[in-house]
Amino acid sequence: MENQLAKISELKGKVIAAGYHQNQVNDIIREVAENLDLKKITYEQSCELIESLQFYCDFAEKCKKGNCRK
Repeated sequence: MENQLAKISELKGKVIAAGYHQNQVNDIIREVAENLDLKKITYEQSCELIESLQFYCDFAEKCKKGNCRK
């Protein structure tokens, strides 16, 4: 689970660096985990959160390239 939390932290940083605000990141987390305390989420929630954050990172990267259609 430590690896999961480290990956979540890394992806949160990337999403924020891509221009998302902390409140938006919190909303992404709440969509998946319903709780901002990541120490209390399940392994399954952590996997889903990683997938979701990765989606936002990928989308931001597409937008930088001028192709931000989902």
